[in-house]
Amino acid sequence: MTPLQKDPAKAEAIIRAAIQIFARDGLERGKIADIAKEAGIGKGTVYEYFSSKDEIFNAIVDTIMGDLLDASEKLYSMDLSPYDKLRTFMRMNTEIIFEMEDAMLIMTEIWAQGARAIKRGEHASTDLFGGYEKLKRIISNILKAGVMAHEFREMNIDGVSTLALAFIDGFVWQFMLNNDRAAFDRALMEGIQSFMKGLEP
Repeated sequence: MTPLQKDPAKAEAIIRAAIQIFARDGLERGKIADIAKEAGIGKGTVYEYFSSKDEIFNAIVDTIMGDLLDASEKLYSMDLSPYDKLRTFMRMNTEIIFEMEDAMLIMTEIWAQGARAIKRGEHASTDLFGGYEKLKRIISNILKAGVMAHEFREMNIDGVSTLALAFIDGFVWQFMLNNDRAAFDRALMEGIQSFMKGLEP
């Protein structure tokens, strides 16, 4: 049973409540009863939408990646130069941390679950890595357009795309540990400027 077979607004409320509970207690300790209480509904109602905590967790991942992809695809479709698209992409996807707030606190668990599944040779239960591949494809297309327009140097597109995603993730986790917004903004401006400088012809 998927949330879309029921009331999408209630499914969204459950997902948002679960983000709060999992961010506070972690996936293992977070309880369906606590999620129901946070959402202002009965425990049985949660089970009408999701069969387990894992299913709720997967819905959280899909929601997070969906938001990132929607914003990135809108940016990609804008009438901007490849240089401006890439610079904006990196800033936008790094600063998303301030919109995601508590959702960021469970990203380590999302990564850990996906990595464990891959290490065991299993199919990851979420679309986390599929979403990352789509983001990487957007970056690759921007880079290719920049090379064609002579805004960027010739390069290993796959390697630089991977590096751009690592740049974004690295800045996000540094802020999660430090939580100094002013220092974050200064470092991000310098980091993006240095990254873009390395792509010049």
